[in-house]
Amino acid sequence: MDHQEEFLRDLERAYIELMQPKKLITHFETDEEFKSWLQMGDKEGLRWTLKAFENEELYRHCQMIKEEMSKYE
Repeated sequence: MDHQEEFLRDLERAYIELMQPKKLITHFETDEEFKSWLQMGDKEGLRWTLKAFENEELYRHCQMIKEEMSKYE
């Protein structure tokens, strides 16, 4: 693994740790609010968000993220 790959892996790990999906979802009263928040992001941001939510096994939210990501295809 080269330096850039290692750097990206470390950056991804740090982002996932900072995001704390289980805390984040407490700020949304409804799924619609969560979806509105997702719509503010871009494809790359959604990809990172999906990874963080998968790590926390928040699969219902992962499905909503995937639905938003599909709009970019």
